[in-house]
Amino acid sequence: MAQGTKNLTGALIIGTPIIVVVSIFALVLLFMTGGNASAACSGVVGTVDPDNVPEEPVAGYSGEQLQNAALIMNAAVPLGLDRQAQVIAVMTAMGESSLRNIDFGDDVNGVTNPDGTPTCSLGLFQQQWCIGSWGTKEQVMDPTYAATQFLTRLAAVDDWTSLEPSIAAHKVQRNADPFHYEKFFDAANQVVTALAGGGGCTGTGAIQFPLSEGYNMTSGFGPRSISVPGAPSWHAAVDLQHWPNPCGDQIYSISAGTVTYKAGYQLTVKAPEGWSVSYLHMRMDQVSVDVGDTVTAGQPIALVGNEGPSSGCHLDFRINQIGSTDQAVLSLPDAVSLGSPARYAGFVHPEEFYELFGMELCPPSSCERQ
Repeated sequence: MAQGTKNLTGALIIGTPIIVVVSIFALVLLFMTGGNASAACSGVVGTVDPDNVPEEPVAGYSGEQLQNAALIMNAAVPLGLDRQAQVIAVMTAMGESSLRNIDFGDDVNGVTNPDGTPTCSLGLFQQQWCIGSWGTKEQVMDPTYAATQFLTRLAAVDDWTSLEPSIAAHKVQRNADPFHYEKFFDAANQVVTALAGGGGCTGTGAIQFPLSEGYNMTSGFGPRSISVPGAPSWHAAVDLQHWPNPCGDQIYSISAGTVTYKAGYQLTVKAPEGWSVSYLHMRMDQVSVDVGDTVTAGQPIALVGNEGPSSGCHLDFRINQIGSTDQAVLSLPDAVSLGSPARYAGFVHPEEFYELFGMELCPPSSCERQ
C-alpha cells in the first residue's frame, strides 16, 4: 500500500502511489438491493437509493449526511466488497467529515503536514488532492470517487477483515490516533443497517439464520473433545463460521425480541414466545444493540469475534427453552436430559429447534460439518 503519515486532524500524506486490483469475485456478506428480511440470502451487497434515505435522523445523522453514506455504501458494490467494508468506510467518513462533503480542510486552521507543507485535504474522507495519488481537487470532492479511493486502499490492506475496524481504517488514513474512528463504529453500523433496510438470511418469517449462507458447522451440540483452555467438553451450542475470513462477519438476530444480556463476550435476546437465543465470542464494542433494546428478525446485532475461550473467530450459537410458551419448543430434550452438567439446563439442540420451523440449520448443499 502507499506509505504516508497522518497529521493530527487525520489527512493522509501519500508517498509512492499503488496499483490495486480488487477481485469482483470476493466473498461478501448479505444485503440485497433495498434489503428486506424476507429477501433471498444471496451474500451480495446491493445499492442504496440516495434519494430515498430515512426522513428521521439515524444515530444523529440526517439528510445530506445519509445521502453521502448511501453513496459510500454504493461504491463498495462494483469492487465486490461486503457490508463490513461499507461500515468501515462510513465510520471513517464520520470521523473525517461527519459525513459532509466539505470543501475546506486542515489548512484553514493553520495545520501543516509533518514536513511543513500545507495540507490540502477535502471531501468526505479529507483526502489530500495536492499530493497527486488521491486524485484532483474535483475528484476528491466527488463522494463516489472519494469512497472508491478509500475502499480500494482498504481492500489492499493485509488481513483487513480480521483487524479492528478503527485499525483497518487507520491503515488507509494514517491518523495520528489509530483508534480515532472507534467511537463512530456503532453509529456507522446503525446507518448502514437503516439504509440497507436490515434483513438477514432468509427464514420462515418467524425466525432467520444467524449468519449469511455459506457458513460451516465447526462444533456440534453435545459431548466433545477439545483442548482449548476454559472451553467446556459438553457443548450446549453449535459453532458456526465462514471461511476463509470469519472475523467480522455480520451476526443477525434470528427472531424478534428484547435484548436481556450483554456482557463479557455474550449477547442474549429473548423472543416474545419466551425462549432465548445467546450469541457468544463477540467483542462488546462490535455489538450494535444494548440491554432493553427491541430487535427484529434478521436485524444485524453484532460481528463474529474470538473473545473468551475460543480457538478462532466463530459464532457460538445456543438456544434455551426455559420460559417458553411454545409447547413444541418445551418438548425438545434439553442438555441435562442428554447428560450435560446441570448448568446447561434448558439448552436445546439448535438444529432440532430449527426443524420445528421446517428449516435446516446446516443444509448439506451449503453447510459443511467439520
